[in-house]
Amino acid sequence: MTPTPLRDRITGLIAWLADRIAGSGGSAGRDHTEGDHAGLEPAQAGALLARLRHLAARFRAVAATPIPPPRPAPGPRSGPAEPRFVPTHSVRDLSADPPPERTGLPRSWRWLARLVPQAAAARAELEALLRDPALADMLAADRRLGPILRPLGWMLGVERALLPPSRRRRGPVILVPGGRAAVAAAAADYAAARAKAAPGTDILALCCLPARGRRDRRPVWRGCAGLAPAGGAEIPA
Repeated sequence: MTPTPLRDRITGLIAWLADRIAGSGGSAGRDHTEGDHAGLEPAQAGALLARLRHLAARFRAVAATPIPPPRPAPGPRSGPAEPRFVPTHSVRDLSADPPPERTGLPRSWRWLARLVPQAAAARAELEALLRDPALADMLAADRRLGPILRPLGWMLGVERALLPPSRRRRGPVILVPGGRAAVAAAAADYAAARAKAAPGTDILALCCLPARGRRDRRPVWRGCAGLAPAGGAEIPA
C-alpha cells in the first residue's frame, strides 16, 4: 500500500477537525462550564471553520508549488526592534462592563482544546506528525509551511517545543496619553532623538514612565523634554 503523502495527511487532519466543529452545530464543549471555556458561540464556530479551511487550502496550495530559492541571510541586527506607539484610549478597561458577546477567536495557547473536547485527538495526531522526521525535513526544505502549521498547533495546544518557529518580530509597545496627534508627536520626538544617534534603550528609559501594573506591562510615554542620554549631549524635545 502506498503511504499517504504528508500533505494529504495534514490537510486531512484539518478537514477532520473542521467536520467535528461543523457537526457540533457551534455547541462543542458546552458541557464544560468552567470560566470562559464553556464552548464555542455560533459566531465563533463559523469563524473557526473559515480559519481551518483557509489553513488547509493554503497548506495544500503552498506545498504543491515549487520551493523558492533561499533568501540571503539577514545581517546582524544593530539593536532591539523599534517601538510602536499607541494611544491609551485604545486600551479599554472592561472590568466593570458586562462581558461582551464572543464573536472573535481566542488567542491563548491551547484554547481550542479547552473549548472543544474532540480537539484532543487532533492534537495527538498533529504532535505525532511533527515528531515524524519526514515532516521535519519537509518543513526545513520549505520554510513557507511552518508558519501555516504554527497557528493550528498553537490553538490545539501542541507541545511548544514541537511548534514550527514564528517569523513574527514584535517590537515594544509604548502607550501615549491622548489621541492620534499625540501618538504622531511621540513618534516624531523618538525619531528625532534616534537621528542624533541616541541609543533606543536610553531614549525609552528616559522618556517613558514605568508600566502601569502587573497585567499591563507597557510603559507610558512622557516626552523627550530635557533628554540627556548617558554619554551624550542633551536632546531637545
